[in-house]
Amino acid sequence: MDVHHVGQTLDADFEASVAFYRDTLGLSLRETTEGPVRVAFFETDSAEFHLIVRESRRSPADRLLDTIRARSAAHVAFEVEDLEVAVTNADAAGLEFLGDPVIQEGLGPDRRAFVVPEGHVGIPFEFVEPV
Repeated sequence: MDVHHVGQTLDADFEASVAFYRDTLGLSLRETTEGPVRVAFFETDSAEFHLIVRESRRSPADRLLDTIRARSAAHVAFEVEDLEVAVTNADAAGLEFLGDPVIQEGLGPDRRAFVVPEGHVGIPFEFVEPV
């Protein structure tokens, strides 16, 4: 299993934050999303970095973002080949998930399953199956 991305949720100006990571740190910006939750997808040599800014509370991702953010502003995503297998194995190990594994609107094209943060040690994490 590899790291797919590290995500950071910010309460900040989206464009200024993107400019900081792109222009000051030199990260390669692949794309950004529009809508109540804006995501900037940066690429590095080893994994992606996702900058997440909620501009308003009109998104299906509100509950998910609230739950993750209550534990940490950052999360890590582990890339898996088969999301159903990863979920089944994690479930057998006693982990629970936030909702059903789905493509989260506004959070990119991949299928993902977020693990309930209170059910494990460390920062919040998710499994991602690239689409």
